[in-house]
Amino acid sequence: MRLKKVEQGEGLFRKLLIIFISIVSGMRLPDAARIVMYHRDFYGKPMTMWTQAAMRGESRWSVGERELFAALTAKWNSCPFCINAHGTIASLVLNKTLVKELLDGSHPPNLPPKLRIILDFLEILAKTPDELTKEQIVAVLQNGISTQEFEDAVAVVALFSITVRCANALNFAALSDEDQIRAAKRMLAQGYVFGKDKMDGHPDHPALAEELRSRVLERPRLTDISLRQAIASRATGGAAVAEPIYDHLAQQVGQYSYKITDEQIEKVVQKTGSEKATFELITAAAVGAGLYRWDKGLSILQEANGSS
Repeated sequence: MRLKKVEQGEGLFRKLLIIFISIVSGMRLPDAARIVMYHRDFYGKPMTMWTQAAMRGESRWSVGERELFAALTAKWNSCPFCINAHGTIASLVLNKTLVKELLDGSHPPNLPPKLRIILDFLEILAKTPDELTKEQIVAVLQNGISTQEFEDAVAVVALFSITVRCANALNFAALSDEDQIRAAKRMLAQGYVFGKDKMDGHPDHPALAEELRSRVLERPRLTDISLRQAIASRATGGAAVAEPIYDHLAQQVGQYSYKITDEQIEKVVQKTGSEKATFELITAAAVGAGLYRWDKGLSILQEANGSS
């Protein structure tokens, strides 16, 4: 991982916890888990809460289908780590050939119509959200997908639009095939929290999204609120950030996070003066990109419902 303090853990307790979990599990704790253990009140806690709710909470989409949405969001954003992680989980509960064909870029003939309709929409949301139209959403809703199912699917894409950008920017370490299967089975059993966390009722996605927005973009932290908000906006095509290094980082996280380099992150660390501040800026850009998709999906859904 490009930020060593995130990899090693924050504070003695977290460092020891990472070592303990790695020993007990028989494998290195994946970077996807390490990132939510770092600067937890800022990013890890709200991100984990929403992800667990969206991926393991009540929904008409099965766990396998939601993991497939996550894997495809990773594919649409060129994130090998998340493609492997969530594609493996999806393959444990869905047809393996179907999952493989979808991740290879084809639409299998045996793909259920409901999945075909929602996946076509989610691809636009993930890749080019500004091209979404009210008419497209009306078409989705008229083809057997409920408003709640639509919202659940949008939440998954929004969340993993954040996760894949962090994974690419921080260069999450790939797992061996054996560890990938082991991690997937554990994730399938316990979800996105340490220890089972029973979900009661349907997730309140809007409230969870606002909690994430508040903690990452609206509260005093090591970096200025105005800078984090400017970076979040820039990640979705907003106005340029005054400092060129930050402006370039925001654009890359938002548009092509897979192109970020070790040298680029090191320059940001030098500019901010710490890895923690750099972490705040990277996650602000990623959260900006993800919440933009959440806001866009919900806004057009409201328009579609208002016209129906």
